[in-house]
Amino acid sequence: MGLRIGVLGNGFIAQYHMHGYSEAAGIDRIVCCDILPDRAKQFSEKWGIHRHYTDYRDMLREEDLDVLSVCTPNRFHLEHTVAALKKGIHVLCEKPIALNSREAKKMVNEAKKAKRLLTIGHNLRFEADNRALKKIIETGELGEIYFGRSHTIRRVGIPGWGQFHKKEISAGGPLIDIGVHGLDLILWFMGFPGIDTVSGAAYAKFGNSKDQLHSWNGALDPSEFTVEDFACGFARLRNGASLVLESSWAGHIEKDSFQQVVLGDRGGAQTKPHRVYTTRGGVHVDMDLVELEDVDSYQEEILHFLACVRGKARAIVRPEESLQVMQLIDALYRSAETGKEVKVRDSTPVTGAPKGRK
Repeated sequence: MGLRIGVLGNGFIAQYHMHGYSEAAGIDRIVCCDILPDRAKQFSEKWGIHRHYTDYRDMLREEDLDVLSVCTPNRFHLEHTVAALKKGIHVLCEKPIALNSREAKKMVNEAKKAKRLLTIGHNLRFEADNRALKKIIETGELGEIYFGRSHTIRRVGIPGWGQFHKKEISAGGPLIDIGVHGLDLILWFMGFPGIDTVSGAAYAKFGNSKDQLHSWNGALDPSEFTVEDFACGFARLRNGASLVLESSWAGHIEKDSFQQVVLGDRGGAQTKPHRVYTTRGGVHVDMDLVELEDVDSYQEEILHFLACVRGKARAIVRPEESLQVMQLIDALYRSAETGKEVKVRDSTPVTGAPKGRK
């Protein structure tokens, strides 16, 4: 019997999930749900979905689902994920895992209790170049990794749609929206050693401006802008390594930048363009990764998720890792508010990789 799939939240990101599900074999039934009736209906018609709902509780009660994609705003990730896990459903929840690390812990614990797979939508791990660089790091080519840097910076990119700019819905601005992708990548490269201390700052300089010159795909009401549009920070990790980060939706810079850098005692590496720097035979060597086949990272993410559900693969993105990312983000926001360094007392290295199960 094929898998029965639910897609909760039928906005922008759900389209990418459906691209993956539409390419997957062994799917018996797909249903969707959105609180906006017209959106749910249009999504259902576009993808040829069997049935659509406007209340997720009705969907979970009436449909015997195996899998649920949670594509709702950040505020609802905990509620929707826990409800599905309690019904014995495997969950792929979009990033960030939750509003904060406290909620993330509840989700991680519920997945363990339910003995169901929970994974988070960090699709950049499925890009071929990033996976290749991760393999190089795992071979020990770079030696001991002691430093990382993450830049996720836009010149003009404040979302002009959705609820991204409202703190009560999203919990933050670019740090938790796009910065979370960069932090996940850099901590993945560094092995998720645990967060020790964090210092950070956050600013809102453009989102509440009346001219809206820095908005992207539409304008928003500046009076509703309650998050940062730039954040930066420094973190010490449990293994003695450190990292720095910058994340912005807007700023007076030359161009957008999305790049991660790691430094080891035998070599260093960067993304976009993906390169490795080292020394061999007494000379400095720069190596470009050969351009790999362009893949749809969202599609790869969905296909991998389904393979994990069927017990044929181990999850590449583990919820404990997403919890660690959230611990860093929480600490940075607290540091920005207090002007003080924040100690993260309950962040531990992530080890092991649980199998998905049907």
